[in-house]
Amino acid sequence: MKKKIIFAAGAAVLAAVLGIGFAFPMNLREPPNEAAQGIKPFSSKSEIGCIYYRIPALITARDGTVIASIDARYGGTSDSPNDIETAVSRSTDNALTWSEPILALSFDEWKHQNNFLNPEKRLFNQKSASAIDSSLLLDNETGRIFLLTDVFPPEGGVLFSETGSGYTEINGQKYLMLRKKGDEGYNYTVRENGIIYNADGEKTEYSVNGKYELLKNSEPLTVRQKRLDYWYSLPFGTPTLTKVPMNIMYGNSLFQPMQTSYLYLIYSDDHGKTWSDPIDLNKQVKPDDAGFMGVCPGRGLQITKGEYAGRLVFTAYFSDPETGVERFMSLYSDDRGETWESGEAVSLDEEIGNMSETQIAEMPDGSLMSFSRSVKGNVTSAYSRDGGKTWTDPQAETEIPLSKGGCMVSAINYSGKIDGKDAVLLSAPAGDDRKNGFIYVGLVTEAQGSKRSYEIEWKYKKEITSKETNFAYSCMTELADGKIAILYEESNASQAVDTVVLKTYTVGELCEMEM
Repeated sequence: MKKKIIFAAGAAVLAAVLGIGFAFPMNLREPPNEAAQGIKPFSSKSEIGCIYYRIPALITARDGTVIASIDARYGGTSDSPNDIETAVSRSTDNALTWSEPILALSFDEWKHQNNFLNPEKRLFNQKSASAIDSSLLLDNETGRIFLLTDVFPPEGGVLFSETGSGYTEINGQKYLMLRKKGDEGYNYTVRENGIIYNADGEKTEYSVNGKYELLKNSEPLTVRQKRLDYWYSLPFGTPTLTKVPMNIMYGNSLFQPMQTSYLYLIYSDDHGKTWSDPIDLNKQVKPDDAGFMGVCPGRGLQITKGEYAGRLVFTAYFSDPETGVERFMSLYSDDRGETWESGEAVSLDEEIGNMSETQIAEMPDGSLMSFSRSVKGNVTSAYSRDGGKTWTDPQAETEIPLSKGGCMVSAINYSGKIDGKDAVLLSAPAGDDRKNGFIYVGLVTEAQGSKRSYEIEWKYKKEITSKETNFAYSCMTELADGKIAILYEESNASQAVDTVVLKTYTVGELCEMEM
């Protein structure tokens, strides 16, 4: 046994020196889980070479194209810090068949690998930057699709985010702060045209492009790509011969940003085929006293009625610096997504506690109702009459159970009428350990003696998975043919493979069982 250990250690060192890939066999495995049955826009056989996927988002474009986004988790199913990219797939036949996924937002410092990992070991790549938890939004007037996601530098995540937006104000303008390799403080700033300035306010020979890649005297800088290998459960990076553009989010970058959470916005004007360079929204929406601030995964919406018609609204949440309780707020734009503002966080209610990952639906007068993840056993809700800027005190939706510990829920408006009324559809796991998924059908009714203009009468429900079958994160969309598609995780296990599945239902099928 001693000789085997010495050999393994020597092989790991030799691999690191020579740039040869090495993985100790005990960390690899064949996928033991039974794949979910149904349509899979993302699978272990996809050409992007990713085995693990989590956190689905789904939306229907103006031309009827269905667009799905998801975390492509190359380092296994763990959250950040990990090697996580944003993948997108498209369907032009009402979600029956899907295109090969593309990486709409990706970091390439680490080679994208497709090893099957041991589910009993917490294996992940904490040295990689990550893009996690995407949300999609359609501007009905222009057809533009927006995608918002969290981005973390290496070793960054919810629990590892420094307090601050990552920006500093100079002469009334906010600029991204950078730390040069070897320095202790963030003494450099990215200013107009991407030029990097030093602490004395002088231009340097360095700059960043639209992808936050570094240049010196207008010439791109590069780093050697690494691959992740393991010796037992100890990960290490092995340099390869491949060179990739140097991004400020890379561990080997000459300049790096503050170790906190960033909100990156990209968009597509061709129904998800291609995507823009990222725009960092921290400058506009993240308070300087916030540590972690993240996207509520799933989808945002555009208000269609009332005073705020045309407004684009995403939801985000943060950890309260004083209490640690997670609360959501809106991020909204009134100029087609050119600029964004953040609204006020939902008020803290000790009985309800956390209101983190949140989806919203529009009421008949243009007001908004939210539906949030909670840890108290029910979905919780709040109400906004000012386009998401402020929210009423929250309340529990006692008719909608939610798995102990909480889970993200999906909520969308239905375009037609059900029983002669406007309707909201909501999906969530009702059983313990994120099992027994349902789609609930709620009828919108006028409120009586309430701070809300409208209330939801939860009238019907459809069982999606049995009491023994997992149902974790999900997202719904209404298809061009009137059916409802749901993309969901039929697993809650570590290193699960091919368990993100899409199913479709007619509205009649959703209304077969009364609550």
